[in-house]
Amino acid sequence: MKIVNRSRVDLEVTHVWFATKPPVQLLNDGRRLPARLRPDETYETWVPAAALPPQPNLEKLARVRLSVGRTVKSRANKNVPPFGYAAGGGSA
Repeated sequence: MKIVNRSRVDLEVTHVWFATKPPVQLLNDGRRLPARLRPDETYETWVPAAALPPQPNLEKLARVRLSVGRTVKSRANKNVPPFGYAAGGGSA
């Protein structure tokens, strides 16, 4: 999952999950939360595909909780390469 801060202020990401049934939290020791993102900064994390239940439109079920209490829903990014490096982890 890739998160990009498109606002003009720093944001803090506190929780990342897929809103599947049951929900799947993205708990990745290599990409610990909370993560602070400056404007236009990127954070990426992942979960093994086998951990996700088969559901249609899975790319629309990603969720991000910000420290201000707002939950942001995902939208598909069709311009992502099929493989490569994960972007930075944000600052703690």
